[in-house]
Amino acid sequence: MKRFIVTGMVFLLSAFVLFAGASKEKDSSVKRVTVGLESGSRPLSYIDEKGNKAGYEVDVLTAVDELIPEYSLNLELVEDDATQIGLETGKYVLIGGGLFRTPEREAKYLLPKAISGVSVIYIYVQENNTSIQSFDDLVGKNLVPSSPNGGIYNLLTAYNKEHPDAQITITTAEGISLADRFTSVSNGQYDAIVLPNNLGFEGIKQELGLKVKAVEKPIQVNGTYFALAKDQTDLAAKIDTALSTLRENGKLSELSIKWYGSDTIKLFNQ
Repeated sequence: MKRFIVTGMVFLLSAFVLFAGASKEKDSSVKRVTVGLESGSRPLSYIDEKGNKAGYEVDVLTAVDELIPEYSLNLELVEDDATQIGLETGKYVLIGGGLFRTPEREAKYLLPKAISGVSVIYIYVQENNTSIQSFDDLVGKNLVPSSPNGGIYNLLTAYNKEHPDAQITITTAEGISLADRFTSVSNGQYDAIVLPNNLGFEGIKQELGLKVKAVEKPIQVNGTYFALAKDQTDLAAKIDTALSTLRENGKLSELSIKWYGSDTIKLFNQ
């Protein structure tokens, strides 16, 4: 009898969750908006082997959606370059991608104050490389090109501003895949690359058999943010509140452990 009661309660709870989701989809007062995420940025966001949307940001936005009854978030996973284009053309109201807060992004988009996650920045080098252990060791080295105006580019240029007598050589390029970036370090074309830990390095390394490692000590810990179109002030405010709630109730930490193997949220003190 007790097992029957417990099973019945679980069934009713599951039915309630499904009904609530269905009700939201059918409610004409709910504003349906489309979100753009990257389809090949495992474990951040990707299409899994069964064709399903998966990843840290997918789970975060699913949790956010549950806390915002006035909106229904339709997640689309597309090629990396298509997210920003979609946001600027009005196809998407919000995009992800483990974005850092930069002056350029703040000028173009709305960035909620609350973090969507935490990105730990590492230097990646060949496995047998012992000469690069810190930011200072990148001076005079050949680095993989960074995306212009991105968070890593800003990080490198900030270092150069603080060290006028010891400059890191910075080059920029668009459209280079993560696999190609790491491969160019593994084969010795470049000495190092600076990147966040949330872009699926371990999966790429294993799949391609790369001889690359992360330097033991991270060089920076950054919050990551969702970016919204400038006219989405109401949605941005609601997402800000939802993300704050998810951080306070431990959900972001739970998802960080699920997707990255550790609670990176606790490393961010702001």
